[in-house]
Amino acid sequence: MKAYFQKLYEYNQWANTGLCNHLKEIAAEPDEVMKRLSHIVAAEELWYHRIETLGFDHLPIFDIQPLKTLEPRLVASAQRWLNLVAKTNDFEVIIGYSNLSGRSFSSCLSDIMIHLANHGTYHRGQIATLLRQQGLKPLPTDYIVYCREQRA
Repeated sequence: MKAYFQKLYEYNQWANTGLCNHLKEIAAEPDEVMKRLSHIVAAEELWYHRIETLGFDHLPIFDIQPLKTLEPRLVASAQRWLNLVAKTNDFEVIIGYSNLSGRSFSSCLSDIMIHLANHGTYHRGQIATLLRQQGLKPLPTDYIVYCREQRA
């Protein structure tokens, strides 16, 4: 399972890094795009804080931030998640947490990690649609594109 999560979170890092680079290349930071990219990084930070029981009152969960602020946060987040994968031997450990409304839940770490990776993929898909709607070319961030690039 460790190898699976290693690859999944390397893909997540690749997709987020590629998206940041692409936005810089096309010199575009539309509000709706930045809203979703901001949400991706906030969710990654929030879930990491829940897993490591760090608390999250200080995290800007719904703030829209510029690329120059988000990019280093995404880099740091990717490293935290890859470090978590490296140090974890039990991905079925149960994590207790509260949602933003204060309701308590518990989920196994593997479910949280799969959820979070899918969450990022979902919002990157929305970003691609938003870019197309504005006449801009989106970056292909499909998992299979990542796999092809890794084998090339």
